[in-house]
Amino acid sequence: MTAIGKLEDAQASLRLLIILHHAECPLNQKQLFHEIQSIYKLGFYTMNTAIETCIELGLIVREIKKVGNNPMASKFHSLTPKGKKIAELVLEIDKILSHP
Repeated sequence: MTAIGKLEDAQASLRLLIILHHAECPLNQKQLFHEIQSIYKLGFYTMNTAIETCIELGLIVREIKKVGNNPMASKFHSLTPKGKKIAELVLEIDKILSHP
């Protein structure tokens, strides 16, 4: 399967890239789920599939780190340079499609 096919199969991948692009900083799993659920009404499984696909394609990176006094580490996600370029192209495509 081609890379674009993998991206297309993971339904929320493009939306995930847009969310991370607008955030301009790493988001943890809870923040990502809140955004993807509130904006696009998508579920946790769909989001996780998109995350794994985007990591596999080199579009996002995951960093696991502890924050504050919380003993549990959190998973933070951010765009790679390649992911940022793809997100900008997706936003441009959306802009073209939205204006007749």
